Amino acid sequence: MKFVFIEPELEPVDQKTVPNASYLRKSFQVGPGLKAARMYSTALGVYIPSLNGRELDERRLLPGFTDYDKRVQYQEYDILPYVTEGENVAACVLGDGWYRGNLGPFNKRFVYGQKTKFACAIHLTYEDREEWINTGEDWRSFQDGPLQANDLKKYEVYDAGKEMPGWNEAGFDDSGWHGCLLSEYGGAVIPMEGEPLLMQERFTPRVLHTPDGNTVLDFGQNLAGMVEFTVTGMAGTTASMVLGETLDKAGNFTMKNLQAEGKSGEKMGVGQKLTYTLKEGTQTYRPHFLISGFRYAKLEGWPEEVRAENFTSVAVYSRLRETGTFTCSNPAVNKLLQNIRWSLKSNFVDIPTDCPQRERAGWAGDINVFMETANYLTDTRAFLLKWMHDFMGAQMESGNLPVIAPKVPLFGDGTSSAGWSDAIATIPMAQYQCYGDTGLMREAYDAIKRYVECCRQMAKKTHPMNRLKRGYHRQYIVDTGFHFGEWLEPGSSNGGDALKAIALPDAEVATAWFYYSTSTLSRIAGVLGEKEDEARYGDLAQKIKMAYRKEFLSGKLPDSPRQCKYVRPLYMGLADTKTQKRLAKELNDLCVRNDYKIGTGFLTTYQILNVLTDNGYPETAYRMLEQEECPGWLYEVKQGATTIWEGWMAVKDGDPQMQSLNHYAPGAALSWLFSRCAGIRPAKPGYQEILVRPIPGGTFRYARASYDSVVGRIVSDWECQDGHFVLRVELPEGIPATVVLPDGSRYENAVTGTYECTLPV
Repeated sequence: MKFVFIEPELEPVDQKTVPNASYLRKSFQVGPGLKAARMYSTALGVYIPSLNGRELDERRLLPGFTDYDKRVQYQEYDILPYVTEGENVAACVLGDGWYRGNLGPFNKRFVYGQKTKFACAIHLTYEDREEWINTGEDWRSFQDGPLQANDLKKYEVYDAGKEMPGWNEAGFDDSGWHGCLLSEYGGAVIPMEGEPLLMQERFTPRVLHTPDGNTVLDFGQNLAGMVEFTVTGMAGTTASMVLGETLDKAGNFTMKNLQAEGKSGEKMGVGQKLTYTLKEGTQTYRPHFLISGFRYAKLEGWPEEVRAENFTSVAVYSRLRETGTFTCSNPAVNKLLQNIRWSLKSNFVDIPTDCPQRERAGWAGDINVFMETANYLTDTRAFLLKWMHDFMGAQMESGNLPVIAPKVPLFGDGTSSAGWSDAIATIPMAQYQCYGDTGLMREAYDAIKRYVECCRQMAKKTHPMNRLKRGYHRQYIVDTGFHFGEWLEPGSSNGGDALKAIALPDAEVATAWFYYSTSTLSRIAGVLGEKEDEARYGDLAQKIKMAYRKEFLSGKLPDSPRQCKYVRPLYMGLADTKTQKRLAKELNDLCVRNDYKIGTGFLTTYQILNVLTDNGYPETAYRMLEQEECPGWLYEVKQGATTIWEGWMAVKDGDPQMQSLNHYAPGAALSWLFSRCAGIRPAKPGYQEILVRPIPGGTFRYARASYDSVVGRIVSDWECQDGHFVLRVELPEGIPATVVLPDGSRYENAVTGTYECTLPV
């Protein structure tokens, strides 16, 4: 099968022009004796395919986001139920999407190309012959239809008065349309990967009349998706809605928290505006390609009384099978986990993004720290495999890996960053631990090696500000390149953190991650039977570890009020046993002095509860989790959050700051609820052996977690009462399991049942 690409626009579109969507159609004949009919289609852009007036796919934003310079996915349909003998029509609506629309933090357009493209192949199998119908110059195209402007991120403009009844059916007069141009595409056309991007939960709003005189819809849940509506009015009336995440302190609609993208107010870069021109009478509309991150919608120019029942917000995200549930006696913690789940949904939109409104980019650092939590909550295998293919494909000859995939313009394009680019090693290992499958490790193996070697070369260079530092160990210290560092510790800002990273990279962070990826590579080599590489990179990892200790852990170091400086060497295994105990005690003391408020940023928040618990301070971990003051997870809950905020102080004294309210990364620590609180962990990769070791504490009187692992369901259900601990466990049959109770009682050949002990005093 060969795809022939066509361009529906005859003239190039410059970046100052807001292009209309294209409507394409092809009339073809079907004779008697048809036995099978299949259609294969794809686009450079986003498209909605149809046959004889019937949409063929419930999935949104086809063909999905990939690095279009290198590959694009195609879709396959069985169209036999929809074709008829005689005239038939294949058609599609084609928009800009990720290919030509606004991308990333700087709203760059035309990143992948100047003109959208479409390809379609229809295979008809008769009793006595076969026939192929391909895209070509004879396909008809039209740009002045009702979808007057479209952008996945910023806007959609629809004029119902320009609708063309029957445009995608037989018998329509397309004499006013024009032919298409043949085009070339140099990338690979591959079958669909990942998970389907679908419309899912729906919410009816409350109607608010805000103090500044506006009408605002509150859908009650921050999400990624769209607003469907029904409206009645006169033809030619134009109404619009702007979608945002929050109200300000006075109760008015605002997009202040997203201003970091551009100008002030709602004219800023993020957009999220739908403009609709009515036809006569009552009509219902659902956006074609506009996907927004929002909870609120401000209506402008609405032609009738605003009634809640006429509006529905629809969540749109990739359908991943949910695998984990957790509930406990603290309702605020239950709400927190619900918020984390919603941030996952909002940012698993074909690729793992950072936020669903402002940047919508596949930041590697976010998914790097969130992997374990994501794997407890959902089955991520197909979803992450698709993204990893683009991440691996973005690797440069030097071995450098970008911080975003697929490609989105960013300052310093092409440079790696510690903790972000290292996802090339950590994700395959995380998938192996959770699912027991070596497939992704094998696919990524060469890319991991090249990245580690790139870091080795980086370590051989010295930053000019450190040129007077001496010592053999310095050849293993990474202090060059651009590294985001800890990023967004409480009280910091994106801009301030970026300036620090540009001025002088944080060598402690970069060197620690150099070690972590190198040691992970050695472990992966061992699993894959690459014994020579296992030894070589194991030796390199040991040298990096010794260099790290000499540079950052000698004497009184780290003598720092920053929690990250203690968490990182503890969870990465960089400290010796004696130093580890000292670091853990100092971390605990620091947390206590800080009134159990969180002090970590992007690269250590996801491990702080694990580190405290594993080093003998579980009660401190519980108190940090249950802290309701800022900065802390439950502070967000008490402020009415329905998702996880980008920064700990994204709302301060009721006033939204310039940060997204829907980032899953700070919620990554809550894998702890499954792995430590409930105690469900794989003792061997893929849960071929299971450990259930619950650790009670805090105000929790009970906790219940279930996890549908690849070997079956695991349940840990415990409660504490009057110094007595009762644990009910459900385990898959035939899988070796160990249960460890809080008093140290150990059951090596555990089975489904109830285990009890007296709690240690």
